[in-house]
This record gives sequence, structure tokens and C-alpha cells, in this order.
Amino acid sequence: MFLKLLSVEWTRLWRRALLWITLGIVALYIGLSLSNFYGTNQNELLDGTLKMPGVSFDLANSLDQLLIAVPFLIIIAGNQMGNDYTQRTNQHWLMRASRPSSLLAKFTLLVLLTLAIHFLTMGIGWAVGFYYKVYVYHVPNVDNVNWIAALAAPFYMTLVNLPYIALTLALTVGLRSTFVSIIVGLGYTQFLDFIFAGLFHGASWTKWLFTNLHFSASFLLNWIGNRVPELPSNILAPTPALVAAAVYTLILLTLAVWLYRRQDVGG
Repeated sequence: MFLKLLSVEWTRLWRRALLWITLGIVALYIGLSLSNFYGTNQNELLDGTLKMPGVSFDLANSLDQLLIAVPFLIIIAGNQMGNDYTQRTNQHWLMRASRPSSLLAKFTLLVLLTLAIHFLTMGIGWAVGFYYKVYVYHVPNVDNVNWIAALAAPFYMTLVNLPYIALTLALTVGLRSTFVSIIVGLGYTQFLDFIFAGLFHGASWTKWLFTNLHFSASFLLNWIGNRVPELPSNILAPTPALVAAAVYTLILLTLAVWLYRRQDVGG
């Protein structure tokens, strides 16, 4: 039944313009951003002032900019869960499946979507870099890429995005409102999180904020080019950051399931 629920959730998501708008905006932003780098630095790249980046730069730089996708993931998660309340579809499916299965199917779909966005981003980064280096600058589109690190990158960058999704699901179940949950989710993750990090810069507890966990994990992207970065003192090391993201996700997802199991969805 879980796979059937997952299939239904995918069908619902696939038919929504929001999905394709999200993919289009992310693809356009990443493509234009990398194109802007190669275009605006043309003279410096040609005369050697700047070293011509390789494939590792294209891959890592593209993934490093994917905080832009977080607001869209929050909106999609809020819609995917909240529409069950407005359309009463939860009453239909909960006669055939357990509430945890229903909610976890949504979460699983959102995880797969997030992972797909990261792989799509890597593909766009590679394609843009290939075009500029091969057809504009006429140089080989290669460098010393750690392909194991490159393949691992979408997975750990997806992990640090999961707390945003789990938080939105918990808010949507608790508030029973798509609009309010999205506003609260965006308000915290896109405003308060950054404000706290700025106002209390250097405080030890700010290392555990969602945004800083994402920032910490992004330092692992340097491994794609076989470079070991020097971490700032105000953030966690990548491994503790990934563990913290997993713990946050588990806590928030457990809360969402607990609230959903106790809820009267007929009201």
C-alpha cells in the first residue's frame, strides 16, 4: 500500500504547475549564475589572470547555490500535505492506509524530489561549463575530479534540506492550513534563521541553526576537486552538521506523525 500511496502522491505532484515552475526556476538560476561567471570574467580567463575552472568547479559551485530551492521545497511540502485537508483526500486514503504511511509517503516523495533537484543541478553545471570551455574558450573540459565525492554530494546536500521539509509537514499537520504553515515555515527558515545567525554571530548555539547546518555541509563540496577546506570557527564540522540534520528531521517527522495520528481529520 505504501508504494501505491507514493504513486498517488507523485501523480498529484506531477500534475501541479508548482513542480515545473520550481524545476524551471532552479535550472534557470543555476545556468545563468554559472554563465555570468564565465561571461563576466572572460578577459581574466583568457589572459591567465584567473585560472580556468575545471569540471569540479562547475559541479561544486552549482550545488553550493541550491539554498535557492529551499523556499520552493517548503511551498511544495505545505501544498502536498495541506491539500489533503482542503480537498478531504486524507479521509479517502486513511480508510485504506495508516496515517503514518500516508504522511511518510509524502515525505519520501519530497526526499526523492530534493535528490532529483540536486542531480539536475549537477547536470546543468556540467553542461554550462562544458559549453563555455569547449566552444567559447576552446580548452579541455577536464580537471582532477573526485567522482566518488561528486556522486555523494547530492545525497548529503539533500540530507541538510530534510529538516526544512519535516518542519513544514509538522507545521501543516499542526495548523491544518497550507497557507499559514508555508508562511510560518518561510518566516522562520528564510528570515528568523538568518537574523539569529547575524545578531548572535559567534554564539555557540547558532551553529545548530538550519542555515548553518547547510553551510557546514557545503564545505564537503570542496572534496569534488580534491581540496580540503579550512572551516570557519563559527560553524560545525560537516559530519556533526549532517548528524544534527538527521536528528532534526527525525524529531520533526516523528512530531508530524504523532500529531496526525491524534487528529480528527473529519472535522
